[in-house]
Formats: sequence, C-alpha cells, structure tokens
Amino acid sequence: MDDLVKEYDKYNKLEFRDIALERDNAIYLLKAIEVDSSNKRSYIRNVGIRVGTTVVTSNFCDTVHFMEELKLFDTGNSQNKYFEVVEYQKNKNLKLKLETDSNIFISKAQAKGIYKNYNLSFLGYSMARVLEYEFTFTPEILTKILFENKLLQR
Repeated sequence: MDDLVKEYDKYNKLEFRDIALERDNAIYLLKAIEVDSSNKRSYIRNVGIRVGTTVVTSNFCDTVHFMEELKLFDTGNSQNKYFEVVEYQKNKNLKLKLETDSNIFISKAQAKGIYKNYNLSFLGYSMARVLEYEFTFTPEILTKILFENKLLQR
C-alpha cells in the first residue's frame, strides 16, 4: 500500500501532455513531465503511445521500441510487435496491430512524419531521469490522467 501512495504522490507532481504525432489516425504521445522549479528544468519521466482511446505503450522502453519499428518501415517481419507490412495497390503500408476492430494503415510519409514529430517533442527537456526514475503508467493512473486532463475528447 505504501508503494501505491508513493506512486500517487509522484503523480500529483507531474504534468501530462498529449502531443499529436499523426492527427488523421489519432496517434498521440502521452508525456509525463516533472518540472523542477529549483533549477527551472523539465524532465521527461515517461512517454507512452495512444491511438484513439487505446494505449499502445505505457512505458519509455516500449515507446522507443514502437518508434524504432516504425522507423524501419518496410523491413517488418513476424517478430514486429506493433506493425505488419501490407501491400495495397503496389504500395507498402504499415498496419498497426491493435486489439480493436479498427484498422489503421500508415504510409511511408506518415511514418517519417510520426518519427520526426516524436524526436522534436523531446527538444528542451532533460532525459536524465527517465531511465532511472521512470514514472509508471498503471491502468488506474492512465485512466485518471486521460479523463482528468480530457485527453480522450479530441
């Protein structure tokens, strides 16, 4: 129980931002940011990927993995966790593997744009704390974050 209290105390000190990576397919980066007023620095504490109302990744490591699979685009294989390469009218696309009924296809240009937006979203933030002091997005905390901050109403 003490660990849960500590996690919620950390939660109350964080700011949450939802950054559009690709609006047409409702792909967003959910960032947890710690603002240290003593040295005026902002630290990334976690990032996750949200597609529509589905949270695809809930920790930094999985989010990096998601982005690297996206970056490799057409070299997908059966071990690709998040995407499969599909061909439509002789054009290769990525199909996002989701546990929903919706099909989301990403073109090569969209994939490059998502990857670029992801990298740009880290400008001005310190990454020094994300690996050592990563804030954990639990299902309970994610639900609270998404609804309190009205992040699902876009």
